[in-house]
Amino acid sequence: MEYKTFAPPPHLGDLVQCFWSLQSSEDNITPKEYFLMADGCPEIIFQYNEGFQKYSTQSARMRFQHSAFERFDVGRNVGFFGVRLYPHAIGQLLKMPANEGINHVFDFTVLFKQDGENLADQVYNAKTADERVALVSGFLTKKAINNKPDPIEYLIKQVIEQAGQVDISKIQQQSNLSVKQFERRFKTIAGFSPKYYARIARFQGVRTQYCSGQFESLTGLAYSCNYYDQSHFIREFKEFSGVQPLHYLRFVEKANTGISKKSKNINSSPKPPQFDGYLPCGLFV
Repeated sequence: MEYKTFAPPPHLGDLVQCFWSLQSSEDNITPKEYFLMADGCPEIIFQYNEGFQKYSTQSARMRFQHSAFERFDVGRNVGFFGVRLYPHAIGQLLKMPANEGINHVFDFTVLFKQDGENLADQVYNAKTADERVALVSGFLTKKAINNKPDPIEYLIKQVIEQAGQVDISKIQQQSNLSVKQFERRFKTIAGFSPKYYARIARFQGVRTQYCSGQFESLTGLAYSCNYYDQSHFIREFKEFSGVQPLHYLRFVEKANTGISKKSKNINSSPKPPQFDGYLPCGLFV
């Protein structure tokens, strides 16, 4: 499959992490399954060809932040276009607390009515990913206009950028709010309590840390990601992914993404990287 990411226009950089496209290619075999894993960020996903067989060939949905995992059967001819958002996008686009929709997927056209239906049709019929980026960017620009940023948004981004390895008490102090006020505001925007959200962010940082090659064992990886010990790491990883970490890391090990393990001194290939099945919120196998 061919996977590409696209940077958002500058004026949407505070709302959108990236746009992405994923579609079948003639020279690759399409995976049969997809494992959705815990994710601290919401996404808008347009399926314009076959994809997850649970949904119709042409469908649009908005997935909120989630702590659950799920397995999907995948069709033969995949076509996806996605928008990876920051957590506060839920409040800015839908004017609702994120914690009211966690672990749920909503029909995009139900959430955004006729505007959503019109955009979905345009995305389905667009010929290129660049066209889809332009269409969705225009839609988001109109929906997010006049929104005022909440200072808590910056603190949540800190948790994401530092893969959950933050001192929650220090972040709370930066907010100038009481503990209860901070936890309530954080949960409204991020969907989960600060400590639980940091756990999800830490889990999502495991692959990046693994690819750095700066450890000698699974225990070393656990400590480098700030888990108490190996058993704590295995237990929490399975809670958020549904699989054992060694099973997941085998797929990462086989990845041909152009990222070399430092500990193995693998020379980089001149060929363009192939899609390794990994997305920020799950894995195709």
